[in-house]
Amino acid sequence: MKKRASRNYLTAYNPPGRDALTWGVRVLDAGYEAFPPGKTYPAWDHHPAPYLYAWEKGRVFSEYQFLAITRGRGILETATCPHLDIQAGDLFILFPGEWHRFRPDPQTGWDENFVGFDGDYARHLMQSFFTPGEPILRGAATAETVSLIRKIALQSDDTSPETAPLVFADMITLITRLVLFTRVHASSERRTVRFKINAAREQILAQAFQKIDFRQLASSQGMSYTVFRRTFQKEIGHAPLEYQIEVRISRARVLLEQTDLPISAIALQTGFANVFYFSKMFTKRAGQTPTACRLAAGARKAHGAKTPSCGPVRRKG
Repeated sequence: MKKRASRNYLTAYNPPGRDALTWGVRVLDAGYEAFPPGKTYPAWDHHPAPYLYAWEKGRVFSEYQFLAITRGRGILETATCPHLDIQAGDLFILFPGEWHRFRPDPQTGWDENFVGFDGDYARHLMQSFFTPGEPILRGAATAETVSLIRKIALQSDDTSPETAPLVFADMITLITRLVLFTRVHASSERRTVRFKINAAREQILAQAFQKIDFRQLASSQGMSYTVFRRTFQKEIGHAPLEYQIEVRISRARVLLEQTDLPISAIALQTGFANVFYFSKMFTKRAGQTPTACRLAAGARKAHGAKTPSCGPVRRKG
C-alpha cells in the first residue's frame, strides 16, 4: 500500500487482498486533492505511473473511478461522450476500458475527491445501474458523498481482517447512495415511467398464479406492448412473463420445502397447467426436480438446519 498525505491532499493505493476477492469489492485507490488556479494537473509528484497521463493521449483504466468535484470547474471527455462540462457539485464516473481524459479549468482549478474500485459484486452493481453514456451525476457530490469517500480514503490503509470488510461495506454504501440519488433526481418523465412499471409489477404479483393478458396490462399503463416489455425488463431485470414465472417458482419452492402438499397440487396452486410443465420449468430454473428439491429440504430438516433450502432459483434476464 502506498499512501501520501498533506493538508491539501491524500492519496492511497492498495494491492488486492484475499478479503477483497471474498467480498467481491476492492478499493484500489482513494483520496482527495485541492488544485488551485494554475496548478499542474495531474500532480506528478505523488501518483504512481498508471494514474498519470498526457492530455494529448488520454488514458484507460481497468477499474471504475468516482470523482466528486466540490470546487471549481473543468471538462471531461470520453470515448462515448466527446465533451462534457464539469461544475462544482458534480460527480463523474470513469468506466473500465473506456478511454477518457479530464482536467480542471486553469482559471478556477478544482477540488476533487476520488475512489477507484473493482470486484465482481461491484461490477455487477455498476453494470446494472450506470452506463458510459451518462457518466456525470449532476449535484451528486453532496456532503454525505464526499464524507464517505474521504472516510474510505482514510481507512483504506488498514487491510486487517477486522477493518477491511468495513471499507468494502462503505464502498457498497457509496454505490448504493449514488443509485438512490439518480432515482430521486430522475426527470419527471423517468419517474412517471418507473411509476407505471412498478404499478404493473404490483399487478403481476397480485395475479401471479392466474393467466395475465400482458398486452392489456401494457395498454392499461398507456404503453405499447413492445415498449412495455422492453422497459419492464430494463427496470425489473426480467421480461413480464419471465417475472411472473419467477414468482411462481419461488412460491412453489416454499411449498415444497414447508408443506406436504402433493407436487401436482403445488403445480396447480402456483398457476401451472399441469405437473409435467411445472416440473420442466422448475428444473430449468432451480437446477433440480421438484422431488429432489423436497428430498434435499427434508434431509436438511433431519440434520437440524433452521432454514432448509433446495437451492437458488436461477435468474434469467
